[in-house]
Amino acid sequence: MIPIIGAEVLGLQELPVRSAAIEPSATDGGDGVVSGLHRGTILHALKILLVEDDPGDAMLIRIALSEQLGGDMALSSSETLAGARTLAAQGGFDVALLDLSLPDSSGLKTLTRLQEAAPSLPIVVMTGLDDPRFADSALEAGAQDYLVKGTDPGPGVVRAIRYAITRMHAEVERRALIASLTAERNQMQAELTAARAMQFDLLPRGTRISGQLAGLGLRISHYFQPSSAIGGDMWGCVEAGPSRVTVFAYDFAGHGVSAALNVFRLHTVLGHHSDLFANPAALLAQVNATLLPLLPKGQFATMFVGCIDTAENSLTWAAAGAPRPVLLLPDRIEMLETRGLPLGLSLDANYVTHRIEFPVGAGLFVYSDAMTEALDLAGRPMGEARMALNLGLAMPQGEAALTVMLDRFFEAAQLPIEDDLTAVWITRSAPAGQAGLSTEG
Repeated sequence: MIPIIGAEVLGLQELPVRSAAIEPSATDGGDGVVSGLHRGTILHALKILLVEDDPGDAMLIRIALSEQLGGDMALSSSETLAGARTLAAQGGFDVALLDLSLPDSSGLKTLTRLQEAAPSLPIVVMTGLDDPRFADSALEAGAQDYLVKGTDPGPGVVRAIRYAITRMHAEVERRALIASLTAERNQMQAELTAARAMQFDLLPRGTRISGQLAGLGLRISHYFQPSSAIGGDMWGCVEAGPSRVTVFAYDFAGHGVSAALNVFRLHTVLGHHSDLFANPAALLAQVNATLLPLLPKGQFATMFVGCIDTAENSLTWAAAGAPRPVLLLPDRIEMLETRGLPLGLSLDANYVTHRIEFPVGAGLFVYSDAMTEALDLAGRPMGEARMALNLGLAMPQGEAALTVMLDRFFEAAQLPIEDDLTAVWITRSAPAGQAGLSTEG
């Protein structure tokens, strides 16, 4: 079997939810006390870190916590930020009650330095300033709630603890989700990069062209660019006999991963029918029959297959609903017939072989529908007529013709192009046996 020459989710991982020290269903009781905390829905005794240097304020907090929680808490305390950082770093606390004015620190930097020691510890800031703007600043800096000292801490301190723990748990889960999504995105990007390299590796390369083609006098210039990392367009070049080379191009419906997977499917299918490379209609029929059960419902491909025979000076082709290639002859430009049911839709599809002259000096332009369906700067489809005109204007440029033609296309089209774009220009510029086949792109 002759090898083919050529032819490039984010899932959300279920995250474990950290057990909360307080049931999320806990609600305020009629007396203003959080009933979940007061009536036994605690999963374990709350471990509270109290950071307060004023003995009187510390005593009020202790009394309030004892009245509201009874034995359902374990309280540790520190009068300095340094001591609090040491305790917090050891872990195990459910919440910290933090005075922002301590002997060794004051202001919002007290909060940030405690956060550095225990980034996931919920913190309730205690301040003597009844200033909403300062409270907002503390929340923006990372505190989960705040209390104003000098008021009865009673039910308020328990409510603040509950809110702080709930908010921190939500924040921890958010961070975990972001980390997971970032890892997934990086993994997906790595896989897309690998898939893109594999897809581009299917394209023809000069080193892959057999020595048998060295005397055919053909030159192939090409351009290929998916609209995203990977796409559903592809073209290829295969040997079809001593004096023949077959060029094909196909375009799967859709873009992205699913279309690219179908590209690899079709590439593999073509490899199993290499004996039909010189018979375009028979090749399409066999590819269609093989591909039909492999494609998900609603997915299909258009395709053109053209066999150039330099001994007979002919082009034989068949198509499955592909865009009409342009035949460039010394005396005229002709659009080739490509009617035919796209691949993957029906076993009853019928494909017809056509034949036309392809002498020295002839050229063939094969392209994907992005070339004609892209919108121009006025919002109109570029169309076949403009494409043929651009081809005619580019022909005198010789080896640079495709570059000139594409420059004119991109100057006139709205960018970015929203579809995969393939363009292949094949010219026969020398008598058989006197020139080699090369690829550019």
